[in-house]
Amino acid sequence: MFGGRKAEERRRDEIRLAQAACDNALAALRAGNVAQARTELAAVPKRIDFADIGWKVELAAAMLDLAAGRRKPAITRLTVICSRLDETDLSRDNKGYLRLFALYRAIEASKDGKAPQELRDLVDDFRFDHTLVSPELKAGFPLKKTEETVPAPPPMARAASGDAKDPF
Repeated sequence: MFGGRKAEERRRDEIRLAQAACDNALAALRAGNVAQARTELAAVPKRIDFADIGWKVELAAAMLDLAAGRRKPAITRLTVICSRLDETDLSRDNKGYLRLFALYRAIEASKDGKAPQELRDLVDDFRFDHTLVSPELKAGFPLKKTEETVPAPPPMARAASGDAKDPF
């Protein structure tokens, strides 16, 4: 009764810290710095609930395992995450997006180009609307890996000469 407000405040602070640590770790992974990502992910509080933000911590840890070359633990972790997503309060579209994300990463990580059957079973029968998926989720966990594009140079300007006649 008396400590409820403090515990709630502490929980919100832990969620905020975990969110920031996951975002920093994912940014470091995108930059290709696995050691920095591991350091950032180590800043996550130890007792975080899966339903609150623990799913994101686990997903970032799975991406870290994949980047470090540990395929089997990463694919196992992705399967566990997908099976536990129903415990969260994420929308149906966000859950479907995360399951598809996990499936794509498992396919990329597998030697034969196929995800494990249990992961495929979790992803089989769902639909989601891309417009209803959280933009933060799309930015943090993109489905396709895209490379940085270099914009094309602007077209050459035609020489403006008043005396020359245009033969066309």
